[in-house]
Amino acid sequence: MLKEKYSQNAETLKFIIEFEKTVESGKVYTTQELVQLFESSPYNKKQFDTYKKSKTGSIWYALKRSGNWTRVQNGVYQKK
Repeated sequence: MLKEKYSQNAETLKFIIEFEKTVESGKVYTTQELVQLFESSPYNKKQFDTYKKSKTGSIWYALKRSGNWTRVQNGVYQKK
């Protein structure tokens, strides 16, 4: 049986795009809060469990790519 391969950055971006639809403008989240929300979402795959540190980087990547978030300070982002 072939195991499916997932890209953590791609799955994180899908998560952020879906998640931000439910977030009102001006709401602030820390990177850690977003990592925790991602980890409990269907976008988090078992194979990502070994990448705890890189999840923070993937969240940053997804926030940047979505274009709907502003960095308030290090590790803190606000929905535009």
